[in-house]
Amino acid sequence: MESIFGTGSKDLLLTVKDALHKESLSNINLLEEKLEDTFYKMNLMSYAVNETMIIALTDHAGKILYVNDKFTEISGYSREELIGKTHRVINSFTHPSEFFEELWETILNGQTWEGEICNKRKNGQLYWVKTYILPINTIEQGTYFLSIRTDITHEKENELRLKNNIINSFDTVVRHVNNLIFRLDKELNFTLLTGKIATEYFLERGIPMIHPSNELFAEQTSLSFNRTMDYFPKEISDRLKQNISKVFLGKEVSYKEWFGPKCIHITISPIEKEGEIMGAIGIGNDITEIEKTRRKLSELAYEDHLTNTYNTAALNRDIQLKIKLKEKFSFLYIDLDRFKNINDSLGHVTGDLLLQKVSKRMKKFYNEGAKIYRMGGDEFVILLEDNYFSCRDSLSNAQLLLKEIEKPFSIHEMELYISCSIGISCFPEHGDSYNALHRAADLALNESKDKGKRTAVLYTSEYEKGYIDKLSLESDIRMGLKKNEFFLVYQPKLNLITNKVQGYEALIRWNRKGKNIIPPNEYIPFAEETGLIIPIGRYVLKEACKQATQWLKEGLSFSTISVNISPVELDQNDFTANVKYILHETGLPAHYLELEITENILMKNLSKLSSILEDLKQHGVRIAMDDFGSGFSNFRYLKELPIHTLKIDQVFMNQIIEKRDEVIVSSIIKIGKSLGLEVVAEGVETEEVIQFLKLHNCEIVQGFYYSKPLRVEDVPGFKLVASQT
Repeated sequence: MESIFGTGSKDLLLTVKDALHKESLSNINLLEEKLEDTFYKMNLMSYAVNETMIIALTDHAGKILYVNDKFTEISGYSREELIGKTHRVINSFTHPSEFFEELWETILNGQTWEGEICNKRKNGQLYWVKTYILPINTIEQGTYFLSIRTDITHEKENELRLKNNIINSFDTVVRHVNNLIFRLDKELNFTLLTGKIATEYFLERGIPMIHPSNELFAEQTSLSFNRTMDYFPKEISDRLKQNISKVFLGKEVSYKEWFGPKCIHITISPIEKEGEIMGAIGIGNDITEIEKTRRKLSELAYEDHLTNTYNTAALNRDIQLKIKLKEKFSFLYIDLDRFKNINDSLGHVTGDLLLQKVSKRMKKFYNEGAKIYRMGGDEFVILLEDNYFSCRDSLSNAQLLLKEIEKPFSIHEMELYISCSIGISCFPEHGDSYNALHRAADLALNESKDKGKRTAVLYTSEYEKGYIDKLSLESDIRMGLKKNEFFLVYQPKLNLITNKVQGYEALIRWNRKGKNIIPPNEYIPFAEETGLIIPIGRYVLKEACKQATQWLKEGLSFSTISVNISPVELDQNDFTANVKYILHETGLPAHYLELEITENILMKNLSKLSSILEDLKQHGVRIAMDDFGSGFSNFRYLKELPIHTLKIDQVFMNQIIEKRDEVIVSSIIKIGKSLGLEVVAEGVETEEVIQFLKLHNCEIVQGFYYSKPLRVEDVPGFKLVASQT
């Protein structure tokens, strides 16, 4: 029999046992016993569920993804005949279309549906099931529906038989049947009240039973409905009165009710004679164990099993409940900084272990008054109760959490460090709904990232303007691409030995709405954040290659056209294919194209980067390391990666004048030359720097000393000024 908890329990037990040998010998036996006991109970629960419950999992379209053994047993279909189909395969056509329309409306609204359904076996026989359908929402994979059923065919047959027998004669009703049976007449008097459940619950409250064979029953003994309700808690009596009123309007009602420790499913139907409702008949079945199992499975649907915290469905549920009860709380939206780099470089196993350790540290930090949820990936939410942490205190407390998270984590004998950014919103100050509070915390989180990360920010209304500005910027960029508002300028790279142009670097400019030129640093970071850098980068590459091809046809002499490439572009699986396609489309020979990457890209997956660059090199494309010296600056990677050109960051050029970085620059030139690289100095603006570079054999320079970036029409006519040669 397949376990609903998966098949990896034995492997997990062996793994954990192995880990236990690293703990103290004094505790190991006790820990092993507890662990074995836990798995034993899990297997018992799995066995109990498979033996008593009919379980199926479907996707949002109703296609069956999983069924347990009990499902195949009762339906007569094999798993292969069920998986991928919808429940129409077992439709008995007993219920009208409105029945299923109401069912779907309920679960698509995120609510649990419960009711009784008549299905048809493969051999044509009908069977009835008591059904609960629970929506399960996930961020990564959408909505699923978990259905839990129990076979109530026998009970339904009894119910129909009892209805007929009670209507015609009460003689056949069994006094001690293990359920609840009652009948009301038109005057709302109980004329029948029997069954084992009734005996156990009602007699101890002083309510006499009315059995079919009771002598008093033969004398038409009855109990007043309203007087009997005085023995019940108000909620139970109000619910029963409301449902009885529906029955006397001709409707059948079904609902569940807790009578002390027992959960009873009650169905009440009208008794009709010649079109007139003469009374009501009610049947109650004990579903206590089913309900307990359903609640347990429902709770599992709200857990994040990787980190042993709660998930987004639980967050939505809990926030709505707190808002309904008007309980004040703080909403901490947490994003782990640079987690993707760790995940990419060290693997998902290490990444998952880090997430587990981070969540454990959060739980230890907030040992009370807080509940932790994982939103998916590297994002968490913490709800802080106001009686433990006020809205004002939540900010200072979050700043302490930042320091706690930044302490090292030990994983696989490595010390890993990670920081986080936190955005905070509060109820009711910053919103009165889940969406409003989530959005406010998200805006505060964005502000935290804009401030350099590693900080906590409490929401204020000022962030709305920044959010609107970003929306406007995104819209304008998209429109600018459509309306050709972007254009390229070209800055010459000069050879100090030949006094000729070595090549050109293509730089993007944006004439926003035709009104003013926007510098790249005001929109490129945002474009990288939103993914808009992909169409922007594709435009720059295609336009530069097309223009270079045109210049070659016109006889313009140069060695390379350089294009800056964003790390986001390199992350795209089709990047190299796009480069090759654009070269083919524009007709530019590959050796004329030079792609400039920055040092920070070395923090990405190095093996993947090396494969991409090697592929481009084999195709003939040149690779330049841009802004060298401003960041990672590891010379080892210059040797390992297929780099052709080393561009010294312009920040060093100004400091040469101040005699501060002469040794650094001269060393970079020497090492670059020794590795066989072409060395280019960026940001050259003075004669003094030119002389220094000549002295240290740096032949290629680029900067305002010779030329600012030129519009395309000015490039063919560009000539070196005599005084600068």
